[in-house]
Amino acid sequence: MEIDYKKYLLNATFAWVLVVSASLGWNLFQIQNNKHDELLETARSFFRQTVITWEWNARHGGVYLLVRDGLRPNPYLEDPERDITTTDGQALTKINPAYMTRMISEIVYKDGKVKIHITSLNPLNPDNLPAPWEKRALQLLQKGGQDEYFESRKDGNTTRFRYLAPLVTEESCLICHRKQGYMLGDVRGGISVMVPSRNKSNRPLFVSHLLIACAGVLIIQWFGRRLSLATEILKRQSQVDGLTQAYNRHYFDKTLHKEWLRSRRFKTPLSLVLCDIDHFKLFNDTYGHQAGDECLIRVAHILKDTICRPGDLVARYGGEEFVIVLPETPLESALVVAEKLRANVENLPILHRASPVNRHVTISLGIATTIGNLLSEDDLIAVADRALYQSKQNGRNRATMGQTI
Repeated sequence: MEIDYKKYLLNATFAWVLVVSASLGWNLFQIQNNKHDELLETARSFFRQTVITWEWNARHGGVYLLVRDGLRPNPYLEDPERDITTTDGQALTKINPAYMTRMISEIVYKDGKVKIHITSLNPLNPDNLPAPWEKRALQLLQKGGQDEYFESRKDGNTTRFRYLAPLVTEESCLICHRKQGYMLGDVRGGISVMVPSRNKSNRPLFVSHLLIACAGVLIIQWFGRRLSLATEILKRQSQVDGLTQAYNRHYFDKTLHKEWLRSRRFKTPLSLVLCDIDHFKLFNDTYGHQAGDECLIRVAHILKDTICRPGDLVARYGGEEFVIVLPETPLESALVVAEKLRANVENLPILHRASPVNRHVTISLGIATTIGNLLSEDDLIAVADRALYQSKQNGRNRATMGQTI
């Protein structure tokens, strides 16, 4: 079974891109989530600080400040002691929790653009009327089920994080708010905090993941090509004879079966040539096995050079025997090829003084041909083998036709 490396490389590349995309998505989610958590904690901190200031003022019944530098008495504070004059003639006005919160919020907004706003669905001061989102938040808080409200709104390159938590009526609050019908524990309003945050560009994150994705794809392709090349080498090594580099017996069997099926299907001639080096044992005994190996290599080389059609095959059949598969070749043409093979081997030349046939190395050949179902694969080989035996019986260094179609 052949492995489709292109398919595997494509799947590996797709999987890598998918992993990098998932990493990018996760990082973007984490950045957004962390930013949300940071803004929420910042808003809560401002709210807690504001409530602490509110409670400090309320517990002390308000504080007095000099009426100067734009500070004016609170017209919504109904208190007979709202305005007093010191013994040295300085005018003081009482600053209640709400007034102090507004004053502090102005400083906070000027320094950091964080907006703090006291609001209520039923405010004493018109400036405390809720914005649409604050009204929606107060209505949700009054229904119960949650103790804070927050949302994010993008405005160009800026994200505005809105937060609102309720103000619960306490004893000190009833001094001003009893007449509105509030009782202890009622939600009389809330304090909203709006925290602006400039949106940072995610381009570096996109670029880095793009580079990682490209690098990974290049590495996968590089390793894939190396693996494919190594596999091709292994495949080639599994198909060829280690000594002669002709195809081996296993590959010959596969090729013969494939070509026999094609011959049976299309009714085309299929020829087989078996050849054997004459008196090769005498050659080994005379010149040694190393020279014998060199002889096999040179014979295999000249056989492969003689067979020039792409579909033809030269394989080492065993020992000093070679086999040639000639698809779509009738018997007469196969004989021509066999004679050419014989002559080219004889003309190499490789000295063989021990041979009784010729002073050079020669080969004997047997030829068989079939069309369709005339001969089975085994019968085709058997006919070629008998023809080879006949060539040897008739003096060697010759080609014999074993089957006439």
